[in-house]
Amino acid sequence: MATKGAYVLTYRDLMSRLKGDKTFDSEIVEILTEQNPMLDDMVISEANDGSSNKTTIRTGLPNAAWTAFYEGVQGSKGSVKQIRNTAGMLESKVEIAKGMYDQAPDKSALLRDEIEQHSEAMMNEMADCLIYGKIATEPKKFNGLVNFFSTLGGATSTDDTLSKHYVFSGKSPSQVSTAALRSIWLVGWGQKSIRCFYPRGSQGGLKKGEFKLVDVTNPDDTTKTYEAYRQYLSWQLGLDVRDYRYAGRMANIQADEMFDTSGVPEYVEILRRMVTRVRSGGVRQVWYMDKLTWEAVGVWLARKTMTNAIGFKDLQERPTETLFGIPVRICDALNSNETEVTA
Repeated sequence: MATKGAYVLTYRDLMSRLKGDKTFDSEIVEILTEQNPMLDDMVISEANDGSSNKTTIRTGLPNAAWTAFYEGVQGSKGSVKQIRNTAGMLESKVEIAKGMYDQAPDKSALLRDEIEQHSEAMMNEMADCLIYGKIATEPKKFNGLVNFFSTLGGATSTDDTLSKHYVFSGKSPSQVSTAALRSIWLVGWGQKSIRCFYPRGSQGGLKKGEFKLVDVTNPDDTTKTYEAYRQYLSWQLGLDVRDYRYAGRMANIQADEMFDTSGVPEYVEILRRMVTRVRSGGVRQVWYMDKLTWEAVGVWLARKTMTNAIGFKDLQERPTETLFGIPVRICDALNSNETEVTA
């Protein structure tokens, strides 16, 4: 399922390799990965153009021909296009009143608790952007996965070079309401498939500012100030989708119908088709879904007497449930009220 060595480099791997001055220590990365295991999965690399990444996307393959001796072969080449993706910058500001900090019996614990809360807020924002970010409406962010898998093709598509070939609908034929829609994702992280990047020369795009004493204006009374310790946290990250063929999405799953026994799509069939269509060679492949949807998957498989499709394996030193042998991550960032995906 996963490749070895530096080819698949995650945030945990990156921080374990950093030496010298760690401007954003590994403890913060541990906090982030505990809050969202997507950081354990996604492959990262350094941007090749400052805070932007120029990347080449394969749009067509070269030709091959059968030949006999002395016949020769016609030259050909694949088709590609180059795009530029820019990293978004997310920041948070930690402030602790000087009196509270000075009187704290364990100052390190107090600061860690504050940083943990801010890190959680940053992780929630970043996880949401990785999936739903859209620079057309929020230009300070970066484009998330939904921008690349936003058109239905699935059951009727035959062109595997288009992203819609990997987008299926979980909508029942009788469904009228579009409330409470959600998705299941199958993503193959890799340097040539789907990856994240951080600005060149940075410590993984993560930066922790100086912890210093400043004057702060009272928000309830701007005529008053008080002393506080302040520290800025910064995180720059971008997303490259280099090859559509390494990800798939079952969209339009409606929460109030997905446990019904009749009049619903063949959910298990769709999951199996996703596994078959989405390429898996040389990548770190993972399922992403919210907790209720994972509960529904178990019910679907039980009704098909296919409970053996769910198993366990150790991934990044944590027991992880699997579906058809592929790790499943419960992703709280997935919305339970998505926009309906259409053809």
